[in-house]
Amino acid sequence: MRRLSPAAQEYLRLRVVSALESGRLRTYGRAAEMFGASERSVGTSWRAGRAGGRQALLAVVPEPRSGKGESTSGSARGAALQAMRDHTPADLGRSGVMWTRASVRTLIRLVCGISMTGRGVGKWLRRHGSTPQRPACRSCRQKDDEATR
Repeated sequence: MRRLSPAAQEYLRLRVVSALESGRLRTYGRAAEMFGASERSVGTSWRAGRAGGRQALLAVVPEPRSGKGESTSGSARGAALQAMRDHTPADLGRSGVMWTRASVRTLIRLVCGISMTGRGVGKWLRRHGSTPQRPACRSCRQKDDEATR
């Protein structure tokens, strides 16, 4: 399935409707074949153009939803990131020395007072430049005799 930018979609819709209005093309099937679109999208564009005119065919840039974005304020975000740099999960009473989503979730709840889901914490970490890391070697999977060679 090909994907077109909103501007290219708008241009295609305008061309399809003008071809159908001028009478050069008489059926949705011929228009779909000529412009490389589906009959369904040709029909949708035609009906939108007939009902709302040219304005209905223009690309619409969606407004950002209210409430979307950072759930933490700038100062709280900075405090949480600084706490991750200065401390380990063991300082919070968690096991391990690496920050996991669960331990970061606990840290954010303690520092910022915000409860986040594990998935939300993963997005938050990616947004702030933290990516999952893997160990450089596989010593935990090696047999004892192979590790001593």
